[in-house]
Amino acid sequence: MQPIVGAYADKSTSKYGRRRPYMIAGALITGIGLLLLGWTAEVVGIFVSEGQAKKDATLLVAILCIYALDFSVNAVQACCRSLIVDTLPISQQQSGSAWASRLTAVGHLLGYFIGSFDLVAIFPGWLGGDTQFKKMTLIAASALWFTVGVTSWAVTERIRLSGDNDSTTVKEVLANLWHRTLNLPPRIQAICWVQFWNWVGWFPFLFYSSTFVGEIYYRYEHPPPTPGSSDEHDALGNIGRLGSVALVIFSLITFCSSILLPYVVKAPEAGESKFTPRPPPSLTKSLQTVLVKAASMQPDLTSAWMLSNLLFAVITIFAPWTRSLRSATALVALCGVPWAISCWAPFGLLGIEINKLSSGPHATINGSFAPGYSAVRGSVDEADRSDDIEMQEARQHHRIASDASGVLQLHHPEDTTTHAAHSSTGELAGIYLGVLNVYTTLPQFVGTFLSWIVFSILEPGANDAALADDTDPEHHKWLNLKQNAPNAIAVCMFVGALCSVVSAEAARRLRNVD
Repeated sequence: MQPIVGAYADKSTSKYGRRRPYMIAGALITGIGLLLLGWTAEVVGIFVSEGQAKKDATLLVAILCIYALDFSVNAVQACCRSLIVDTLPISQQQSGSAWASRLTAVGHLLGYFIGSFDLVAIFPGWLGGDTQFKKMTLIAASALWFTVGVTSWAVTERIRLSGDNDSTTVKEVLANLWHRTLNLPPRIQAICWVQFWNWVGWFPFLFYSSTFVGEIYYRYEHPPPTPGSSDEHDALGNIGRLGSVALVIFSLITFCSSILLPYVVKAPEAGESKFTPRPPPSLTKSLQTVLVKAASMQPDLTSAWMLSNLLFAVITIFAPWTRSLRSATALVALCGVPWAISCWAPFGLLGIEINKLSSGPHATINGSFAPGYSAVRGSVDEADRSDDIEMQEARQHHRIASDASGVLQLHHPEDTTTHAAHSSTGELAGIYLGVLNVYTTLPQFVGTFLSWIVFSILEPGANDAALADDTDPEHHKWLNLKQNAPNAIAVCMFVGALCSVVSAEAARRLRNVD
């Protein structure tokens, strides 16, 4: 979905901007879908009478809502990421992606925090319904509409003028998307492969980590149940609660890492100063030496991504040997550090590459060169201000200035990379970010297939419950408690660790791709 939305947005000539209409439409559909999902039974009840027909219709509408949410959320995400690429220069792409990662972590924390309260007891029934889920959907929809509204108001988009190659038929858009996917620039292709193996590695963790924590507790630390008793419902609830605690700590570490790590990583080459940075002379010589060496060892974003993949592999490779709730929680929580970089690095690197490709004055979305394609104008109420800014940027390339000696000098661009430091017109942002999303989605199918193989081999079925070291096999028919048997989720995470090593090697090779 993201590549298609991105391709259409790239060619949009709407007076409201290229990303804004799709972002607002996606947010409206997402919010309505969330509310309809919360009140599915009530809405269906208006049209269908009680009985089996109503149950079937409710299930069908709920499934359709989930599909609609999946599509619309992808549209919102595609446009939000494209806005960063469109509006920021190369030197700020890394910082922009870092801020997106930070605010994503804030959203995760707020979601866990709000969900931990009994909203039914706090808010009256007329405000958000009579269930926890209804109130959460109302909060989520309201938050989405508010934040998208603020973004739409605050961001100034440059509008693309009509060109000679503006056909947006479904056939041509899909053909162009297919062509771009098969003919990616070398560095963007390398970034996509790093992302592919990165997500194959992360898939088992993201989908099974909370269950992993709870299962470790019940397998190795939970006291054996009284024979004949059954607390299966409590066991399921406890697994959910234990996993939620681990994920809250994971989110906290992710948030802290997303705040601190961007200051450790070197800024992009486009933003480098021509002068050698030096420590303040007031510091001692030894401290100055340490600071200079530390600055020289500062990793760039590609190296940081490589190191984060290695760190994730080192952490999760110990999953099969985890034997306590505390160690399982620590394992999940520590993964917050590499996750912060994984949420930031691919978009920062891709944004830099897209800016380099599209900042040329005649670059087009299909790789050809046609004068006038990159022509833009300010959006609606910002048109005059944007025109002034672009005129100022044009004058900077040929201006007369006075230096300290009073001699007038004519300044020209020093090289062709000067223009690349400015923000691009963004005609490539949507389609390339969509392709990156494809390389993020495909690993989920690969991860699902690998997990299916592991669970088929290691996870017992209902008839194998008697093999568990438990005096009440009926109680744990859905859970493998045999302590001397491999933990299927832990094995999946181990396989993910190996894939992360492959991703780290791909990131190392990315450094040498021109």
